[in-house]
Amino acid sequence: MTAVRLDDDLIAEVDRERNAAGLSRAKVIQEALSLWLERRKVEAAVRREQQGYRLKPVSNEEFARVVGAQVWPQEEQPSLHAKKKSPSRAKR
Repeated sequence: MTAVRLDDDLIAEVDRERNAAGLSRAKVIQEALSLWLERRKVEAAVRREQQGYRLKPVSNEEFARVVGAQVWPQEEQPSLHAKKKSPSRAKR
């Protein structure tokens, strides 16, 4: 067992929410700490990726073939003279 000090207002709000959700205080704190650790891992991965791009930026030529090959389909343009279908009414 580990004891920690928490702000009274914070723990009161947590207790209201966890009671409404039917969770124990321990479960809520475990979930919060797990989420915090996961967020830290993601933030570290983003920093590593950003550092990599700073050290070796992407050149325009690197993706030129891919971007040049992309063809986006033309969306069908509705006719100004086409009649709109009215929604069918359900019988009561």
